[in-house]
Amino acid sequence: MPIRRAVVAGILLVLAVLIEVTILAPLPFPGATPTLVLVVVVILGSQFGASTGAVCGFVGGVLLDIAPPAAGTIGITALLLTLVGYVAGRFAESDDRPWWSFALLSTLAAPLVVLAGAALGGLLGDPRVRWDEVIGLMVSAAGYALVLGLVLMLPLRRLCRWAVPEAYSR
Repeated sequence: MPIRRAVVAGILLVLAVLIEVTILAPLPFPGATPTLVLVVVVILGSQFGASTGAVCGFVGGVLLDIAPPAAGTIGITALLLTLVGYVAGRFAESDDRPWWSFALLSTLAAPLVVLAGAALGGLLGDPRVRWDEVIGLMVSAAGYALVLGLVLMLPLRRLCRWAVPEAYSR
């Protein structure tokens, strides 16, 4: 990964994790906490490709897994966001996709990440998994991801294109 791409991705991921953990998580949102890191991983994957998206998903997931107050099994979020970043990069290989389709991709990915995280956590014996709340968490995660995706997609795409112009030969 070229240095400027790694710096831009690293800064965006660290900021997303810090904002999600310190600002969004303590707020009393109904349902799930807004998944800012997931949306940033989708944007980075859509801008820099599948392999960079997978690396960004892994790094963002590990940062979320170890950020205080980390209470779950380390690696679940990293695994799921790695898959999301890879899929976003593969989805972006077609040049004719409109920008809002990536906001919809994050909207579809958010409830799947909640469901898969609950399933993996349940299999690994996480006592915090409450199956009666999973549907509500999935719906709220999808709504938050849609709003965040629509708000952040264009500005972060422009930032990536400005900061790393060599990544856009097409």
